[in-house]
Amino acid sequence: MPERRTAALKERMRMGFFSSGQKNSADEVYKKMRNYLHAKDGKTHIVMVNSFSKWINQFFGCEDKYTTQIDEILSLMQEDGYEIIDVKFNSLTNQGITGMMEGFHTLIVYR
Repeated sequence: MPERRTAALKERMRMGFFSSGQKNSADEVYKKMRNYLHAKDGKTHIVMVNSFSKWINQFFGCEDKYTTQIDEILSLMQEDGYEIIDVKFNSLTNQGITGMMEGFHTLIVYR
């Protein structure tokens, strides 16, 4: 049991390290994205975010990079007073320089 707990702790620490980098990346994207967000006028607007999966994404599990980054952007939008109406996405295979990544287009509908 102690070995299993140690392995689980190491994995959480590793994930925390990567997710903080992913959040920082999302923060930078959001700073630039703010220029494209409409004023809060009661109307429905959209913004599209392009992103990639992790370099190695060949297993069944949570896509933590995409999840962390998009969730951070949604959280920042809400902190700025925007109402998220819907989030839609599509994925494209064989993307990136090596053709081994999956690309995501995320459409955020907000008010």
